[in-house]
Amino acid sequence: MPTAKSLLELGPRNSDEAPARTSHPIAFWFLFWGEFAERCSYYGMKAILLLYMIDRLGFSAGAASGWMSYFKTACFALPLLGGYVADNYFGKFRTIVAFSLPYIVGHVIIGFETVPCLVISLALLAMGAGVIKPNISTLMGMTYDQQRPGQTQLRSDAFAMFYVAINTGMFASSFAVPLIRNHYGYRIAFLFPAALMLIAFLLFILGKPFYAKETIRRSMPTPHERRERRLALRRVFGLFAVVVFFWSVIEQYDNTWVLFTRKHIDLYLFDFPPGSWQAGLVSFLENRFHVTLLGQPLVADQFQVLNPILIMVLVPLAMIGWHLLARAGLHLRPTDKMFIGFLLTLATPLILTIAAVRAGDDGRISVCWLVAAYFTITLAEVCISVVGLELAFTAAPESMKSFVTACWFLAMACGDFLNALITPYYDSPLALFGTKFRMTPTIYFGLFTLMMVPVTIAFVVIARRFNALPVGHDE
Repeated sequence: MPTAKSLLELGPRNSDEAPARTSHPIAFWFLFWGEFAERCSYYGMKAILLLYMIDRLGFSAGAASGWMSYFKTACFALPLLGGYVADNYFGKFRTIVAFSLPYIVGHVIIGFETVPCLVISLALLAMGAGVIKPNISTLMGMTYDQQRPGQTQLRSDAFAMFYVAINTGMFASSFAVPLIRNHYGYRIAFLFPAALMLIAFLLFILGKPFYAKETIRRSMPTPHERRERRLALRRVFGLFAVVVFFWSVIEQYDNTWVLFTRKHIDLYLFDFPPGSWQAGLVSFLENRFHVTLLGQPLVADQFQVLNPILIMVLVPLAMIGWHLLARAGLHLRPTDKMFIGFLLTLATPLILTIAAVRAGDDGRISVCWLVAAYFTITLAEVCISVVGLELAFTAAPESMKSFVTACWFLAMACGDFLNALITPYYDSPLALFGTKFRMTPTIYFGLFTLMMVPVTIAFVVIARRFNALPVGHDE
C-alpha cells in the first residue's frame, strides 16, 4: 500500500507544475509588452525621421537617405557591444536597464530642430536600441531553457509571438506618429515615442523576479570552449553573409520607398467620382466616424504601416502552416523556410521595377503596386527574419548566445551600411565610366533585382553545407 510520502512524490509538487510545462512563463508577458512599447518608440521615431530631416532641417533627399542608413547601421552594429558586455560583465538584465536611460534621453532631445541635437540624439538612440537588442531575445530564450526545458516548440512559438509584439508596436506607432506630426508638429510627435520608451523601461524592471537566473563567468575560455565558439561562428557565418542582401532590400521601405511613393504613387486613395457607390461609402464612413476622407491625400511615410499590418496577419498564418505541414509529415528545416524568403526577396525589387516603368518620369500609379511590394517583402521577412533570429540563438553555445545573436543583427547592420553607400544615388545624377546618366527608379530597382539572382543561388549552396555540418563538427 502506498504511503502518504510516496503519493506526494508521485503527484505534482505544487499546483503550478502541470500548467508550467505547457504554458508560457510569466516572464514572457513582461518581455512581450515591454518589447511592444520599446518597438513603438523606435519605429514611431523612425517613421517620421526621413521627412523631418528633409522638411525641417533642410537635408536633401539623398543626404537624408544616407543618414537614415548610417543610423540604422549603428543600431544593428552596436548589438555586438551589447552582447559582449552582457555575456562577460553585467548580464542581460543590468545591461538592458543601463542602456535604456540614454535611449529615453535621445527620444526627448531629437525634437529640438538643430543638426547638433539630431547628431547627439541619434547617437543616444542607436546606443540604446543597439545594445539592448540582442539581450532581450536572448534573455527570453534563456528563460524558456530554464523554466520550460525541452519545450522547443513552445520556445519557437514564443519567438514568433515576440516578433508579433515587435510589429504590433511598429504598426501602432507608424500609423499614429505621422498623424500626431500632422496635427501638432514634430516636437510633440517625438515626445510620444519618449513616453512609450519610459513605459517599456518600467515594464521590463517589474518583470525581474520572473526572468532566467544569470551566471556571469569572466574566466578565460578553455580550449574546448574556444573551439566550440569558433565552430559555431563558422557554421552560421555563410548564412549571415547572404542575409545581408535581404536586409539591404527590406531596409529601404523607410527611405527610397518613401521617396518613390511621394513622387509616383497616387496618394488620393478616396478620390472617387461624385455619385459613385465608392463615394457614397466614403461619405457614410465620414459621417459615422466624423472624419474627412474625400479629397484628402495620405502622406508618403504613412505607408510604412503596411509592413507591421502584414506581419501581424502573416506570422500567425505561417505558424499554422508550419504546424500543418509538420503534421502531414513535411518537416521544413529553417533553411528551407529561408530559401522561400529569398525567392520572395528577389520578387520584391522586380515588382518595384515594373511599377517604376509604368510610372515613367513624372507619372503616378495605383497604390496596389506598393502594396504588392510590401506583401512580398513582408512574407520574405516572416520566412527569413523570424526563423533566423531563433537559428542564431540555437546555433550558439551557452557562453556566447548574446554574441551570436548580435552577429545576426550585424548582418542587418551590413545591409544598412550597403544602403548608406547606395541610397543617396537613388533618382540622382551619376557618372560611371565617363558616362553621365540618372539613376532612375527603374534602373535602381532593376539593379537590385539582378543582384538578388546570384545571392539566392549562393544561399542554396551555403544552406546545403550548413545542413550537412552538425553542430560542433570540426571540418
